[in-house]
Amino acid sequence: VKTKKESLDNKLTSYENASKDLDNLLGSQRSDKNKEGLGYSTVPPPPAQIYSPLKKDLSWTGLPKFVHDTVTDYCMPTPSIDASKYNKSKL
Repeated sequence: VKTKKESLDNKLTSYENASKDLDNLLGSQRSDKNKEGLGYSTVPPPPAQIYSPLKKDLSWTGLPKFVHDTVTDYCMPTPSIDASKYNKSKL
């Protein structure tokens, strides 16, 4: 019985030492910011809105201030060539 007790005491002592060593190791790996507490760290504020949010489509109301001023005519312009720039003798 005495040897069992000594064996258990040795195991308990080695477990306590290992636990202390692990706590020291984990404590040394934490950055200074996180040593204050073990909860959530502070979250930075969201970035400022660079782009304006999309406008809501209220054109169905018939009010002119809500009509979009976007381009709705998607025709390709016809190219024009200025003939006066070219010398006909070189052609």
